[in-house]
Amino acid sequence: MNKGLIIAALFAFITLNSFQCGKNVSDPCDKYTADTILLSSGLPNIKAVFKVGDTIKLESLIKDEFVPKSGGAAFTTEINQLYYRLQPFSIIKNNALPELQYANIEFNPIVVDGQLLNINYSGYNYLYKRNTGVNSLKIGFVAGKPGLYAFQCTNGRYGYDGGFNLYRPGDNCTNYWGITNFTASQKNLQYWDSMGVAAVSLPSNYGTNTIAKNNYNYFFFRVIP
Repeated sequence: MNKGLIIAALFAFITLNSFQCGKNVSDPCDKYTADTILLSSGLPNIKAVFKVGDTIKLESLIKDEFVPKSGGAAFTTEINQLYYRLQPFSIIKNNALPELQYANIEFNPIVVDGQLLNINYSGYNYLYKRNTGVNSLKIGFVAGKPGLYAFQCTNGRYGYDGGFNLYRPGDNCTNYWGITNFTASQKNLQYWDSMGVAAVSLPSNYGTNTIAKNNYNYFFFRVIP
């Protein structure tokens, strides 16, 4: 090939590729969507009223198979580390309206399965016990002070507050968010009637944390002497 043809070929290559600059690259997803996965938590001995010295028990068993809340097909993916955060609140009346107040010292935690972590976050933070495709957590809280309480719980895939999300293997178009879930019968919903509201929050100087009646990840109970 003579020198002139080589130069012409190089010029054509550079010119044609320059026309591609800024051209949209084909997206592998027609659209991106979000779905929800409910991560089950259970309360073996839940009741509306406990006494000081009683233990409130909580269990969570999360397998590597996940079922989308939308009704889509279940899928399997490994979750080799799973975290759980439990934030206790007391319910107080301020100007006739109920408010949340942190209750981090009103209970003594116990652990049967899993590990209580000493990290710089409010509430109680745990690492699940991992065993052959299953993450398990069995914990308890010994009540130490009378009052009306709400426990708010969240799952996370990392030790920091990163939440729980994952993708179906081979599909990067749908993001699945995991929400800690207690059944309606375990949440003691009757306490909403006694409070006369459908949501309760921390006062403004504490932040914006809110528990609403239609949330999945909380439960109420009262402690008496």
